[in-house]
Amino acid sequence: MDVYDAYKTPLNLLEDEERTILELKGALEIPPQDVQDELIDAFFSWVAPVLPVVNQKVFLSMYKDPLNPPSLLLLQAIFLAGSRVVGENNRENQSSSAAHSSMIYLQRAKALYDAEFEKDRITVIQSLLLMSWYWQGTEDTTENGLFYWSRLAIGVAQNFGMHESNELDMSLSERRLWRRIWWTLYTRDRAMAAAYGRPISIDTDLTNVDPITQDDFIEGEGHQPDSVRVQFFIQYVKLCELMDLVVGRRRKTGPLTESEFAQWEIRLSQWMIQCPEQMHWSQARHNFWPAILHSIFYTMVCQLHALLPAVARPSASSAVALQAGSTIASIMQAIVSHGQRCQKSKSYF
Repeated sequence: MDVYDAYKTPLNLLEDEERTILELKGALEIPPQDVQDELIDAFFSWVAPVLPVVNQKVFLSMYKDPLNPPSLLLLQAIFLAGSRVVGENNRENQSSSAAHSSMIYLQRAKALYDAEFEKDRITVIQSLLLMSWYWQGTEDTTENGLFYWSRLAIGVAQNFGMHESNELDMSLSERRLWRRIWWTLYTRDRAMAAAYGRPISIDTDLTNVDPITQDDFIEGEGHQPDSVRVQFFIQYVKLCELMDLVVGRRRKTGPLTESEFAQWEIRLSQWMIQCPEQMHWSQARHNFWPAILHSIFYTMVCQLHALLPAVARPSASSAVALQAGSTIASIMQAIVSHGQRCQKSKSYF
């Protein structure tokens, strides 16, 4: 499906050669309507709670308006993110597989980004973050990898000044989205550093963005956001703040001291105690988002105990780490048994 008519104005601003390149790379093509709907629904259901950078109410309103469509770059990025979590049962034949190919949507979004098709900087940052949902494994250091796009999104955001609380000239809805985007950048930065040993890009000593709150997820008058998804992200931010302990310790020389270990254990215990009841997970009352949240928590517990020197590691530490690993396995089993494919959960770590 060609989108030239819907985006005629920005396309006419491009040089003929640039427009031809976009056409050759398929950047002006979008999938059939039913596939679009499926990918957008998958995005808001399974990706947006982790990357809450798009105002769903505004986006869907524009998506349904042929005279005022959403950004083509953002649309292709949403298709990319949604395609990463669409169930395998939708890829039974070759044509369906092509329609759900993440690489195709990545190439289209990348072509639009390289052509500077999108001029709005907030939209560019949103799109770059969604492009970071593409994942080929920890060895992928090319322009197709989550590390590349996440770092690029952070750099563009910092260049734009998103790390500073200069929100006075914004509307209330813009300020709320601004904070959601910034704290999403922060969580991506810390999660990659903690999980893959990458250096951090965001120095919290140089930022003064207000903390994320429940009100930041209100997307318009009368809108009531899903409380579980809201609390998931708020608690995830708090876990990422605790990740600074692990990330910072890796940069130091010498073994972990007993005092440091005790302080970190207390911080993790406090997080668990203060975590809202609705976000607690157990096999008896399984819910996907508390499950993902607690799998991250127990992964951090394992990382903390792994920092202890083997010769100084008490037997109790090994038992705690083993129990944490067992809980993670139970969570993954519950996700699979409830039909929530690991395909949907593997990108959250």
